[in-house]
Amino acid sequence: MTPQITMPKFYVSCSKQTDCLMILFVIVLFVSTGLSETTYDVKNPPTWKVLADRRLSRLKRSVQIPHPKNVIIFIGDGMSVGTVTATRYTRAYDQGKPAGDVLMEWEEWTDAGLMRTFCADKMTTDSAAAATALFGGEKGHIFTIGVTGPVDCCKCTKIPRKNQVKSIFLYAQDRGLSTGLVTTTRVTHATPAGAYAVTQNRDWEMSVPSKLPGTVRCEDIASQLVHHGVNFNVILGGGHSQFYGSPEPETPPVRGKRTDGQNLIRNWISKQAARSRRYAVVFNRTELRLVDTSKTDYLLGLLARSHMQYDLLRNDQPSLEEMTKTAIEILSRNPKGYLLMVEGGRIDHGHHSNKAKIAITETLALEMAVKRSLNLTNPEETLIIVTADHSHAFSLQGYAHRDKSVLDIDDTQNAKDGMSYLISTYTNGPGAELNKTRGNPKLHKRFNEKYRQQALIPLSASTHNPEDVPIYATGPFSDLFRGTMDNTYLAYAAMYSLCIGPYQNESHCVNTMKNSVLIPPNRVCSHSFITVFTVLFTMWTG
Repeated sequence: MTPQITMPKFYVSCSKQTDCLMILFVIVLFVSTGLSETTYDVKNPPTWKVLADRRLSRLKRSVQIPHPKNVIIFIGDGMSVGTVTATRYTRAYDQGKPAGDVLMEWEEWTDAGLMRTFCADKMTTDSAAAATALFGGEKGHIFTIGVTGPVDCCKCTKIPRKNQVKSIFLYAQDRGLSTGLVTTTRVTHATPAGAYAVTQNRDWEMSVPSKLPGTVRCEDIASQLVHHGVNFNVILGGGHSQFYGSPEPETPPVRGKRTDGQNLIRNWISKQAARSRRYAVVFNRTELRLVDTSKTDYLLGLLARSHMQYDLLRNDQPSLEEMTKTAIEILSRNPKGYLLMVEGGRIDHGHHSNKAKIAITETLALEMAVKRSLNLTNPEETLIIVTADHSHAFSLQGYAHRDKSVLDIDDTQNAKDGMSYLISTYTNGPGAELNKTRGNPKLHKRFNEKYRQQALIPLSASTHNPEDVPIYATGPFSDLFRGTMDNTYLAYAAMYSLCIGPYQNESHCVNTMKNSVLIPPNRVCSHSFITVFTVLFTMWTG
C-alpha cells in the first residue's frame, strides 16, 4: 500500500473556452499544491522508500561529478539543536571569544537541513527505533531494532522475513565495500546494533529472558554481531562483558556477564581464521595503537567493560578521534570504497543525567572525530554526514551577555522567587527537586562535571523530545541533504549515493562518466503539477 493522496472534490462549469482554460489553470495550481498534503501508513514497509524515491526524483541531475566512493555517518546521540548551540558557545568561551564568534566544524558546510524523528508508535523515538530508521529506512516500534512497524516490542516471537529490515551496511557488504562501526557506547547498544541486529527488545544485549512465553529462540544482540556481523571490517567501542562469562585466554582478565557458557570473542576469532583473514582483537588503548592498519583487514576492539568513559573523565581509553582514525586507515584500503558509522553515544547519557557539561564535552569530542575524518579523506570521494538520532529536553534561555558560559547563570535578571537562574536547563530529569523549593544556582558549583542542571519536572532520567534534529553534509552528493526530511530518508540517500541496494542500477551508477550534482528543488518543475495538468487537459479536450 503506497501513501494515499487526499484529493479535494470539485465541480466546475464554463461557457467559453477562455473561461475554461482559466478555471483549468486555477484547478491545476490548487491540486498540485495540495499534493503535498498526504496521509501515510507509517507501519507499512514500502511507505518510506516510496517517500524517499519521491524526494530523490525531485532532485534532477545536471552538472557532472562522480558519486561518492565512501560515506561516513556521524551520529551525535541526543545531539539536539540546543546541544549544538550550547557546544558552539562553549567552544567560543573556551577560546576567550564572545558567543557566536565561533562555529562548529559542520556549521561551515553549505548543505544542511532538519530531520523528523518520530517512530512507528511514539511521537518521540528512542535510539533503537531511530537506528532502524537511519540505517534501515523503516519506522519500527520504540525499543525494537531492525524490524518494521507491525512487529511489537519485547515479545520473543518469530519475525517474518518481510518484517526484518536489512541495513545499509549489509547492502554495502554485498557490493564489496568495507564497513565499520565506531562508538563510545557498548557495541551492542541501540545505535550500533541498528547496523546488524534484528530484535524485538534493545535490552537483549547479552541474553534473552527465559521466562518469555512461546517456544521461539530469540538471539541476543552480541551473538548476532558475531554470527551475522562477521563481515564488518572494523568494530570499535565498549562492552566486552557482553561477549563472555569466565575469563579465558581470548578475553580480558576480568569476569564478563554471560551465563550461557559462550565465549563470543573466541567465536569471532575462529570465524575470521576460518576465512584466512588478517585480523586483530584489542581491549585497550595501547593495543589499539599497536595495530598495523596496513596489514589488518578485520579489527574487533572492545575497549571497555561497559560504555567507554566520558571524554572529560577519560584517562587510559582511546578517544573517539583515535578510534575514527584507526577505522578510516583500515577501511580506506578497499579500492571499492567503504561505509562507516561513528557515534558520539554518550552525549545522550550526559543529557539523561541533566549534566550539560558532560553532554557538551562529548559533542566537542565528536567534533574532533569529524575534523580528523576530514583530514584523512579525499573531499571529492567522501560524503560525510553529521546528524543526531533524536533530540533532548534540554534548552538555553535568558538574555545572558555573550561573554558568559552557557553553564553559568543569566545575571541580567532574577526569577520571581528572587533567585538567579541557569542559562542551560532541562524540562525534566534528576535535576528537579521533589516537593522542594529550588536551590539558588548562584551558590552552586556550576562548572563541576558532576553538577546537574536544574530541571522542572522530577524524573529519574531526563527524557528525549520529539523535536526535529539537525543534519549537515559535505562532499559529493551532499545536496541530497538540503531542507527537511524524515530520518528514514538518510538510509535511502546513502544507498543512492553509494550505488548499493535498490539503487545500484541508477544512471549515475551505471555510467560513472555521467554522474552529476543536484539542481536546487525550486528550479525543478513538479512532477505532480505536470501529471495533473496532463490529465485535466486531456479530459477537457477529449
